Amino acid sequence: MNEDEFSRFVQYYRIDFDPNILCIQKPKEQIRKFFDALYERNYSTMKKIREDQAKTYGERVNLGLFHNKLLSFIVSVPFFSENQKKWKSDFEKIEINKEVYDDYELAIFYCMAGYDQIWNLKGQEAQVLLGEALRYARLSDSLKVEALSLLWLGQFAIDEKNLFEGLRLTRKAKDLFFESHQFNRIIDAEIQTACFLEKMNQYAEALSLLDRLENSAKIKPNQEIVNQRIWIAFQQREYEKACRLIEENRTPDTILDGNFGLLPMGYFLLRKKEKAMEQLIVMLPYAKDPWTKAGLNLVVDLVRDRRKNIHRTLKTLKHQSELRRKQDIYQFLLGCVIRSRQESIQKADLNALRELVEWQKEWIEIESGH
Repeated sequence: MNEDEFSRFVQYYRIDFDPNILCIQKPKEQIRKFFDALYERNYSTMKKIREDQAKTYGERVNLGLFHNKLLSFIVSVPFFSENQKKWKSDFEKIEINKEVYDDYELAIFYCMAGYDQIWNLKGQEAQVLLGEALRYARLSDSLKVEALSLLWLGQFAIDEKNLFEGLRLTRKAKDLFFESHQFNRIIDAEIQTACFLEKMNQYAEALSLLDRLENSAKIKPNQEIVNQRIWIAFQQREYEKACRLIEENRTPDTILDGNFGLLPMGYFLLRKKEKAMEQLIVMLPYAKDPWTKAGLNLVVDLVRDRRKNIHRTLKTLKHQSELRRKQDIYQFLLGCVIRSRQESIQKADLNALRELVEWQKEWIEIESGH
């Protein structure tokens, strides 16, 4: 329709429409600004853009409609696990109008969507979407989008047990972070590299890498480095060290963050059941999600030797671990159950022996990736 017809159309239906072509520039600028802030870990800017978007989105139907949809999508990441139906609907609304966006905007769209889909266990969507992000990033010469896409492809490979490919992608991302002098993101890549080394049981190399990071003149105390040290200590059965690291570094606000939630299990493995229960009493009120509750309840079952409960709690924990891509922690906790049962089992208790064998078979299947 021509301009006059369109004007009569919006008046007749009382559509609040802004005909100013310049209004498209604001959401376009905000999309770029938000992604730059994400790349640089500028959380205050990200927060402000999120707040502004929440206030203004949907106020007017105008020429910025499509870009407002894209901005709303990227500022909401990660939200796939919270509302999968809405995620799919929003994703499809943007993708069906791809011709509206330039290559850089599409690179950001697929990059953020791919990151969100890392938590989707039903398929390989993350790999496909991040691959599209890489393609559009290279078309638009966007080093930032390319670097983050490579980093997140590496992150996805950790849980897929495609370790050498994931390590290659992570190192490639690190090289691009060096090019843009983005030190925070270099740390991310290095910590991710340490994760790969741990998966390969190369604990000495992982610790050496973490030492180099901490000794850097520019680095501030980093909780993720502490988390990795705690995990390595548990894997090497240095339970006293793991518990000490948690006690020294956690705060009331981070009591269940990362590997800090393993403290009660650490004390149980040290045969300090009273201390384990003390920690459980402190920590359980903070446990809001089913996965965290199941992990802590497993320690309660072990401390109180509630055999029937252990089976049920492990089943819940396994399901919740699969939903959150935390199979490595489930495998560790299953190993703790096996060791505990090996120490207390009576040879005449055939049911307990069968139970132990089944748990050992499950642990081996997880280890082999089946």
